[in-house]
Amino acid sequence: MTVTLDASFFRRFLDRTAQVVTAEADRLTELDAAIGDADHGTNLKRGFTSMAGALAEADVRTPGELLTAAGAHLTNTVGGASGPLYGTVLRRMGKVLGEDAVAQPQTLGRALAAAVASVRRLGDSAPGDKTMVDALQPAADAYAAALPGGGTARALEAAARAAREGAQATVPLRARRGRASYLGERSVGHLDPGAASSALLMTALYEATDPALCAAAPQPGTQDAAEPAQPRAGRVGVVLVSHSRAVAESTAALARALAGGGVPARVAPAGGLPDGAVGTSAELVRRAAADADEGAGVVVLCDMGSAVLTVKTLLENKELQGVHIADAPFVEGAVAAVVTASAGGDLDAVLAAADDARAYRKL
Repeated sequence: MTVTLDASFFRRFLDRTAQVVTAEADRLTELDAAIGDADHGTNLKRGFTSMAGALAEADVRTPGELLTAAGAHLTNTVGGASGPLYGTVLRRMGKVLGEDAVAQPQTLGRALAAAVASVRRLGDSAPGDKTMVDALQPAADAYAAALPGGGTARALEAAARAAREGAQATVPLRARRGRASYLGERSVGHLDPGAASSALLMTALYEATDPALCAAAPQPGTQDAAEPAQPRAGRVGVVLVSHSRAVAESTAALARALAGGGVPARVAPAGGLPDGAVGTSAELVRRAAADADEGAGVVVLCDMGSAVLTVKTLLENKELQGVHIADAPFVEGAVAAVVTASAGGDLDAVLAAADDARAYRKL
């Protein structure tokens, strides 16, 4: 089969991706509900279907221009980490393909390799970390290996197969990067949603070699959006004790927002003094602990000084039951704790996730 890697081919690829993401949105969200935010399928469906509409009218004439525009759209419209990551994949591919009207098969191989390298740098991830890299890296490697003797279509088929196998291989892994890493051993036994969606992307790239298949596929937007995850009973609660009411409340709001599309675990801020002044209040801490308690324990994060001393005094006086202090940075630890609790992590898992936040690297 002769494959011409022109703008028409890559439009089929993007349209096909939108179709399969729409068809698989519910499944991707179910996968994400087990170890993530329960919004992966919903976010990708929104981004890829709106991308298809935007690109239909876009004045782009080369594969490089098309993929660059698609990547920019995803970065701007897909929520969570998926937007920057998938946007990076397409934009990096577009940059490597350059201004040629027809891409060469070897150039596509370099584009795939560059896209994977960019994602690895962005997410500080590697194969075996239980991320989308576990599907993308094998796909890029398989394409490069199959191209010399098999041609473009066979190389793309090999890439798609390797991506699906790589995604399936994430099931027994413990997550070391991403939101799933907050769950520790609880992430074992689950298919990584990012790897699953990456396998769909690579499969769509191969299926773009068959115009009839793409034309016969159902159009995007035929399925309803996935329903948000329902709240789970008896989750660990989180209390945020800060010298500042504004800091405690805004950190609580951030943690809830990053907990995903489902109903987050209970988060109770205890910031400042009762009159709003700067300081810490034992009474506010007691109230917050009671508000956050669902019967599975409460994790408290403190910003500094008297916040820690206040909570420790309450614990020593046995005024707080089932409450544990997390030794963690306030904002990062709060997000890690709330995400893990919202996903159903037990007390040990929530404390471990907050503790791991101390090692988060920024560079």
